[in-house]
Amino acid sequence: MLDTSTPYLLLAMATFIFVAIALVHHHKNGEIIRRKKGEVEDYVARLSQKIDILEQDIVDLRMKSDDLDDEIETFKAGQ
Repeated sequence: MLDTSTPYLLLAMATFIFVAIALVHHHKNGEIIRRKKGEVEDYVARLSQKIDILEQDIVDLRMKSDDLDDEIETFKAGQ
């Protein structure tokens, strides 16, 4: 027959194992979240650089378009 303290000992051991598994799981997921957060921040930085370049290209194209419109108006006025 089991001693009266045996179920409590088994319960304590099971609790310890459960807590250990929970801590390992939490630590592992914390590392994954930090790594993914870093990847997202890098991706956002690269996209921001690309957006800045595209915005500058848009400004340049608008200026060229305005210059071409002025030239067209000059040619129309000359005819």
